[in-house]
Amino acid sequence: MNRQYDSSRRKKAAEQTRRAILRAALKLHWQGNTGFGPLALEAGCSVATLRKHFPTREELFQNCTQTFAATVEMPDLQNLGSITDETRRIEKNVSELCRIHETMFGYAWLGALQRKDSPTLDSVMNSYEGLADAIAEIITPPNSANTAMVRGLLDFLTYRALRLSAKLTPEDAIKELITTLQLIFTGHQKAT
Repeated sequence: MNRQYDSSRRKKAAEQTRRAILRAALKLHWQGNTGFGPLALEAGCSVATLRKHFPTREELFQNCTQTFAATVEMPDLQNLGSITDETRRIEKNVSELCRIHETMFGYAWLGALQRKDSPTLDSVMNSYEGLADAIAEIITPPNSANTAMVRGLLDFLTYRALRLSAKLTPEDAIKELITTLQLIFTGHQKAT
């Protein structure tokens, strides 16, 4: 009597290892660590096993990006742009962008540092910067001379500086950005 080989347990174990590697990678990438040695240790596997699943850092970045993106709820720019009350539009747009900044906190820093070496990270950073561009466009009054200033204030590096250098909570960073933008726009209205 011939027994047939059942590979389902092996496939299940391989998938569990793959998920463990991705979880570990997301944790370590948040901290700015992309080394395969620390990643294998964190995932509880060997470097050889890690490389079997993800032969290159770029492949790992691609899979981490897909895994992470599935967890992020992106703001609805059409709804944000349709808010007619200027104060409410600024508050809601800045709050939504800062929610994404907080979610991306460690990953954005890693992306900024390594984007020149990774097409995946460069693409992610371009999309992320595009979101800030879109929010800036939504909240900036037409014909404003302060467009560049607004975009700079909305950048993830500004948010990061408020959180780390100024030691603000996410809520306080949002309040500071909203207050500053309102002052800029009030000054713009007086100047025109």
